[in-house]
Amino acid sequence: MSSRLSWSLGRAVGGVFTERRIYIRTEGKTRYLQIQPATQIASVFAIAAVLGWTAFTTSAFVANAVDGRTGRIQLETMSGAYEAKLAAFSARQGDLEEQLDQANRRRDEITAILSDKQARLVDTANHLQAANAELTALRDSFETLITTYRSEIELGEALKDELAVLQVDLAETKISKSNLDGGLTALAGAMDMVIAERDNNDSEKARLESEVAQLSGAIQQIEGRQGRLLTQLEDASQASLGGLEALFGRSDLDLKGIMAQARRDYSGSGGPFEPVSEDVNGEIDASWEGDSRVAALMSDFESINLMRFAAARLPFGEPVLGGRRTSGFGVRKDPKGRGRSMHDGLDIAAPRGTAIHSTAEGVVTFSGRQSGYGIVVKIRHAFGFETVYAHLSRANVKVGQQVSRGDRIADMGSTGRSTGSHLHYEIRIDQKPVNPIKFIEAVRDVL
Repeated sequence: MSSRLSWSLGRAVGGVFTERRIYIRTEGKTRYLQIQPATQIASVFAIAAVLGWTAFTTSAFVANAVDGRTGRIQLETMSGAYEAKLAAFSARQGDLEEQLDQANRRRDEITAILSDKQARLVDTANHLQAANAELTALRDSFETLITTYRSEIELGEALKDELAVLQVDLAETKISKSNLDGGLTALAGAMDMVIAERDNNDSEKARLESEVAQLSGAIQQIEGRQGRLLTQLEDASQASLGGLEALFGRSDLDLKGIMAQARRDYSGSGGPFEPVSEDVNGEIDASWEGDSRVAALMSDFESINLMRFAAARLPFGEPVLGGRRTSGFGVRKDPKGRGRSMHDGLDIAAPRGTAIHSTAEGVVTFSGRQSGYGIVVKIRHAFGFETVYAHLSRANVKVGQQVSRGDRIADMGSTGRSTGSHLHYEIRIDQKPVNPIKFIEAVRDVL
């Protein structure tokens, strides 16, 4: 009974003195103090001791204050009350022990029921796992069957298409056979007609051979005249090519580059490719010889036209008529007495107001005053060329104006850094100065 009482008291104490936390919030942070059950019990005992000591001292004080008889009566009364309470507590303890036994029996029953349900749950989980495995296997088998079924359907469709093609081919073969039979019959009749026509054409062949001989003689005469004409044209083209090549050669220009740009910008050709027929020995048929010469001649004419086109747009010519050259291109003694300097142009002296002409067609890019040059006119020409006319007394053109070779663009003067009336004439290729005298003398010596 004492053990049961101890166990009941332990459960009661454990239910009362559980672990507790006291939360404290400071400076926006929350902290807590953890109080263990042992600490709580010790605190209760400490408080109980203080209260007991207080009660004891009070009782002693009261006992001293009253007489002894009153104390004994009170003590007996208190003893009787205590024994009554102890009896009631014992009865209550018996009831609690009975309730505890009933709770233990109920716990055992519930534990047995839970054990049985847990065993059933394990069995159910095992069955479910097995069912899932079987379901996965069945799903894989089903997907395999579906894939096989689709493959069979696709194969059947392909076989149907192939069968349809074969049926069409069979029908076309039957039609071709029928047409072939009719064609053979017609061919037999045509062969009879051809044999008859062959007999009639033998006499006609002799007459045609006579006419062919006459035509061959006439063709030979025409080819002779054509050959002489081609020779004359070839000589004329070579003479023109020689003169134009000499013109560009004396001016130290990149003829190939200029020709390539002129062909790219100002010419065009095309047409289907028809290769020249060759005989069994790999040699070009003699009937093509005249055509080859004509093609070469046309190529020469194209080169002549491109050279003339380029020459007409390049500054070949004199900017001043009747002027006197006073200073050439290159290093010279500075006319203002400041030592030797580079002279990027040609100085041509003449009276003030003498006409200044453009040496090629182009577009005016500058017309006005420039430091050192005075009044100056700049013209942009084809193929990256530019001409500069400086120290003018007046400019007669405006920026953006189109000019032609020989147009009067300005009047001679002595503006800017100059010692007298003259024209400072420059030719630049891609902004690089070149000697203008080569272009002037090239025109004079060749043309």
